[in-house]
Amino acid sequence: MNKQIIIINPPNNKIVLRDFYSSTISKGKYNWPNTDLLSISAILGQDFETQLIDANTMGYNIEETFSEVLKHNNIAGAVVAVGKSVLKEDYDFIEKLRILLNNKYPSSKISVVGGIIYHNALNEIQKNKFIDACILNFTTNDILNYYLGNFKDINNIIYRQNDEIVETELKLPEWGFKLPIPKHEQLPLGKYQLSHGKNRPLTSVITSYGCPHKCSFCVSGRIKYRYRDPQNIIDEIKYLISIGIKEITFRDNIFGFHKQKYMELLNGIIENNLKFSWVSDSRVDILDEELIMLMSKAGCHALHFGIETNNEDTLNTYNKNLKDQDYVKSTLELCRKYKIQSVGYFILGLPGEKYEDVNRTINYSVKIGCDYASFNLPLPIIGTDLRESSMKEGLVKETDGSYDGSSEPLIKNKDISSIELINLQKKAYRKFYFRLSFIIDKIKKIRTFFQLKMLLSEGYYLLLNRR
Repeated sequence: MNKQIIIINPPNNKIVLRDFYSSTISKGKYNWPNTDLLSISAILGQDFETQLIDANTMGYNIEETFSEVLKHNNIAGAVVAVGKSVLKEDYDFIEKLRILLNNKYPSSKISVVGGIIYHNALNEIQKNKFIDACILNFTTNDILNYYLGNFKDINNIIYRQNDEIVETELKLPEWGFKLPIPKHEQLPLGKYQLSHGKNRPLTSVITSYGCPHKCSFCVSGRIKYRYRDPQNIIDEIKYLISIGIKEITFRDNIFGFHKQKYMELLNGIIENNLKFSWVSDSRVDILDEELIMLMSKAGCHALHFGIETNNEDTLNTYNKNLKDQDYVKSTLELCRKYKIQSVGYFILGLPGEKYEDVNRTINYSVKIGCDYASFNLPLPIIGTDLRESSMKEGLVKETDGSYDGSSEPLIKNKDISSIELINLQKKAYRKFYFRLSFIIDKIKKIRTFFQLKMLLSEGYYLLLNRR
């Protein structure tokens, strides 16, 4: 029997989104498969039997998760996703998992992946004896070499060996990197959903790694960009359609950045007659009409854009480097023309902004006409310039453990009190979502029962939490 590796998204009583080096708490009921773990399942699956367990989505507690783990035999190890927003709970789970595996599989190894791991691996493995290895890249074969014991040319791993900690080089995947097909079928695909989703079952796919931009508030700014081979992506999509997938979230930071390669991907989807709906993140200043038209033809129904603020000084201060704010208006107009919904992400109250700046951003979010909006408070995420500058200015404590900024500010603003920021965030949600014109527009666009269900459930959440 082949040795098995169990790949786990840990249990939690909240919906935790732990993938792509970020860790956030879902503000509603939206959730998607963990991209890091899917990629790792593909890589390890080349030589091991792998089993994905999404305990968070299944609603398992720790005991129920362990029961699922023990259904498997000959376990060589476990890979666990961790998130800074719930790190105490995640580490408590891993420490108990270590004890569980030691009783039956004492030579098994536990590795971890996540944003706190990528940016602070040495510190985390030194402090926590239950961690055997830290994964610093989920798109390379290094994690496979680690579990196979091939340490000679290993990169992207920090691991324990004979009571010593071994650091290896951080190395990017190649341009046009390829992945084996991940084990999507092992996940509860019917349980994932997007608040503005169109269909289910839903899964996640990556078409690139990292980001070429250096926004100070984003963790991806320190991870250099690489695109994935278009034909390799198409092969994965063909497989997903064969197992009944109807919707995909492309979990890229910047879908469409390398225009030539994305044209190849989109044309491949169209030419192969691959029928599915999809969404992704992108930037307003990298898309043109040719790309947006192809996206729509290839099944795109929503794009997410980091618009952040209406304050040009703030954009410049935090290295958003938006070429021209006119791109916001023109790109959203193109999305409307080709029937692609737009989702705007806004950050309220970055250090240096004043009360009137935030109010202008709230008004701007309504004026520009994006279909949905997410209003966030600044987060001191490890690995960002924003965290480092905020710590230097005494706006955040180094010991602050929570990354859940959905309920209170975690970075002080010298010109706006915490209470004022909370009220401004509530105001933003009320002003954007409780407009009669917004409600009528969304009702008119409903095409499926699933869309109606999501509109009602997310609307209920907003009423409950944003009054």
